[in-house]
Amino acid sequence: MQHPDGPDRVHGPLRADGPDRAGGPDRAALRAHVPTMVRSDAVPSTQDIAAALLEQGQQPPFAVTAVEQTAGRGRLQRPFRSPRGSSLALTLACRTTLSPATRSWLPLLVGVAAHAALIAELPALTGRVGLKWPNDLHTAEGGKLGGILVEGRGEDLVLMGIGVNLRGPILDSDGFPLPGAAWLLGSGGMLAADEVTAGRELTAGLEPAAGQEPAADGKPEVALELAQLRRRLEETIAGAIVESLCRLEAADGDAEACGLAERYTMICLTVGRSVRIDPLGTATAAAHHGAPSPLHGIARGVDRIGRLLVEGEDGVTAVALGDIQHLRALPPPGTISDHPHPSHHQEDHGT
Repeated sequence: MQHPDGPDRVHGPLRADGPDRAGGPDRAALRAHVPTMVRSDAVPSTQDIAAALLEQGQQPPFAVTAVEQTAGRGRLQRPFRSPRGSSLALTLACRTTLSPATRSWLPLLVGVAAHAALIAELPALTGRVGLKWPNDLHTAEGGKLGGILVEGRGEDLVLMGIGVNLRGPILDSDGFPLPGAAWLLGSGGMLAADEVTAGRELTAGLEPAAGQEPAADGKPEVALELAQLRRRLEETIAGAIVESLCRLEAADGDAEACGLAERYTMICLTVGRSVRIDPLGTATAAAHHGAPSPLHGIARGVDRIGRLLVEGEDGVTAVALGDIQHLRALPPPGTISDHPHPSHHQEDHGT
């Protein structure tokens, strides 16, 4: 894929804010790759809108974003709704030169890119957010902050969708708090307001569009701050994915050669954990006659094509797909832990 040209952008990059924290993502470099941004108010699914735009002749790369998503989806077509004003919903549509056999790292790549974008825009999240294999954004305590869905279309088109919880508390369809969810702002959120705006030049002239999310606590400045945060993250996440994909393509899909595998391992919260993996679609039907048995073991890392390596009683198994639960961290050397602590389960984010 080619780098997007500057004139194609709806919104150019914000001013670089000086050197990033030592060892942190290069924000200016990520934002140098921001593609065309197609912004929407309320849509059924950003994945479906992106697919429709491709059919209408829109040239990739471009990103579709929405303030509200009413019929999003995750893996296995699990429904996911992005209530107005609470989430970021984005789909990046692009062409790739990678052959189908070398695309197994794409879902992990999107997770690494999204993580880099979050840290670049919100340095206060450093060390507090990582990836649950393969690509869910999780807090160090196990809360789910965001999720990713990657879909192929045709020979070389890929739709990369991401949802991130911006403001909470996150509620289910019945209006009750969603167990295991994490979010950035609001009561119980990960960040204070000053951690969102610190060191960042906000977008001049940006106003919440008519019908956009209501001002939290009746304060227009809060709604404006949230709209600005959403726009910053949308652009930097899209740019980070484009940049990462260009690197992987330049290495002919070799995640180790381009450094993707190392970056993934450094931020993967699953590695070193005791895990349970159910075959997709069976996690809630384990008692069903004939359902495959779950795999238990210690996650030791990922292999050259991004599969999770799980060491169990019968040796090491390479897992390509599955519903995974973190059970407990490995005990320190010389200690024994007999009390597993299952992590909260939350459905995948979808776009």
